[in-house]
Amino acid sequence: MRYLLALLTAILQIFFSTLINQLTGLLVRSHARTLSRKERVKRSWVRAIWLVAGTLMLFNPALPVIMIIALPTTFLSFMILDEMQ
Repeated sequence: MRYLLALLTAILQIFFSTLINQLTGLLVRSHARTLSRKERVKRSWVRAIWLVAGTLMLFNPALPVIMIIALPTTFLSFMILDEMQ
């Protein structure tokens, strides 16, 4: 139950921080680089992949299982984000 609660709070924090960033981005024009639609879609894919991987890691919190999930997820994330350039 504790892991499920931690998972839900992490998902809600990510969701609300993304929502707040989008709302403040509409109100205040930042000096940061503007992301294209393609880049935003790729970042959302990576975020979803990490949420699924994190959920799997929380359901089986053994170090070998975490490493088996985390290393390919990291590699996959870098592959997806590297195509943005």
